[in-house]
Amino acid sequence: MPPTSSLDPIVAEVTVPVTPTEAFVGFTAQMGEWWDPILSPDAATFTGIAIDPDGPVEMVHGDQQYVWGRVREWDPIGRYAQDFWLGHAEEEPTTLDVTFTDAEGGGTLVRLVHGGWAAGSEEIRAKYTHWDQLLERYAAHVS
Repeated sequence: MPPTSSLDPIVAEVTVPVTPTEAFVGFTAQMGEWWDPILSPDAATFTGIAIDPDGPVEMVHGDQQYVWGRVREWDPIGRYAQDFWLGHAEEEPTTLDVTFTDAEGGGTLVRLVHGGWAAGSEEIRAKYTHWDQLLERYAAHVS
């Protein structure tokens, strides 16, 4: 097997005991309920995440909002994708692509792929070590 490039997509998966549509709603509409506030601009003032299916993804801190993405695909039957620039320049977005498919034995397999890393972004990419923990929080929320 070839060595992993530091620009390869980051992949995290979790199986949750709900339908794909319920998993999608839990991931998108309820993201602010399971997101770890420490991974926001100011954990003490974090109050949620707002996602416009046709537009921006924003961290909400009281009456301030910080745009950190833009929805690219919104399909409640199986896929959510967005441009992503939380922690790096908006001019050089990466992508989040999350799929929701029937899991063997029941429930839904949620597969998150954080990709689109450009040459020179290796140091930024190395900071994204929290996807597994975030998906654990998400799974606990929807279970």
